[in-house]
Amino acid sequence: MITAITMIDGINNALPDFLSLIQNAAYLIGFWYVGSALYRARGAFYDSRITKESVVSRIFLGAALIALPTFVAHTQATLFTSSNPSQLAYTGAGGTNMTTAVEAIEFFIQVVGWLAITRGLMILKEVGDGTAGNGVSAKKGVTHIFGGGMATSVVATAKALGSTFGLTLPI
Repeated sequence: MITAITMIDGINNALPDFLSLIQNAAYLIGFWYVGSALYRARGAFYDSRITKESVVSRIFLGAALIALPTFVAHTQATLFTSSNPSQLAYTGAGGTNMTTAVEAIEFFIQVVGWLAITRGLMILKEVGDGTAGNGVSAKKGVTHIFGGGMATSVVATAKALGSTFGLTLPI
């Protein structure tokens, strides 16, 4: 019989692998952008429509995506003394079942954070290329990156917000 707890436990076991998939995809997308920039740079000699700025912005985006997983791991290790996301030490009602659910929620928020950071970098590239659509701006890209960074360190963010506003959190 499948219960809600077994479903949440299954999700909790799958999310770290999904987080690793997103980090590996950031590497691959980064290499693709660097490769496409080099291809565009070759074509810039023959086609006046290809600008140097578009080549440079693709190289910077590719380099940022390649360095992103390592950068976030080192930043978390420096600021929060752990390169791995620390699990919530939930002490409220519900016991181990509630701890399992809280861990699954934490990993899900981290996955969303990684996606937000990646999207923020791509928004900044679009703004740099001048191909951004209506309503897309550098502010939106920076907001994605900042919010995604807070989500990848969800436990530390929760503790910081709790301390700032004087809240007692069960972590």
